[in-house]
Amino acid sequence: MTARALFHLFGCFAIVAWLTPATRGAEGPKHPHMHHALYELAETRKELKDANHDFGGHREKALKAVDEAIIQMEKALEGAGDKYVAKAVEAEVYKKYEFHPHLHHALHELKEAHHELKEAKHDFGGHREKTIEKVNHAIKQLELALKYART
Repeated sequence: MTARALFHLFGCFAIVAWLTPATRGAEGPKHPHMHHALYELAETRKELKDANHDFGGHREKALKAVDEAIIQMEKALEGAGDKYVAKAVEAEVYKKYEFHPHLHHALHELKEAHHELKEAKHDFGGHREKTIEKVNHAIKQLELALKYART
């Protein structure tokens, strides 16, 4: 291979590396589970409101807990400099749930977000503890709602 050909080959690799998101610092959100949880909480809110039953009397408490968790998680992400951007999940994720897929998946993501909050090395602009509290409350209320859910 000639020096000129090597130079062009190196140039191509440099361009590909520059275009790769990870090398530009755009690797995605700093707290992905919190982002996923926020998306699922919004979908859960719709699912709770659209259901034709009241989840054994737990619908209103679950809705309130979801709303509070959304507000607090948005504040925490803002405090961490990690602006929330809604991103839909692959539809395949929901196929494992027989009914109320967003409620189930929100529970999963809230538990992951809880772990993410606990393990973080910063306090999310002073919102860490309150966010953990609201996430825990939302987990409890969604578990109760699902306990009384009808398919």
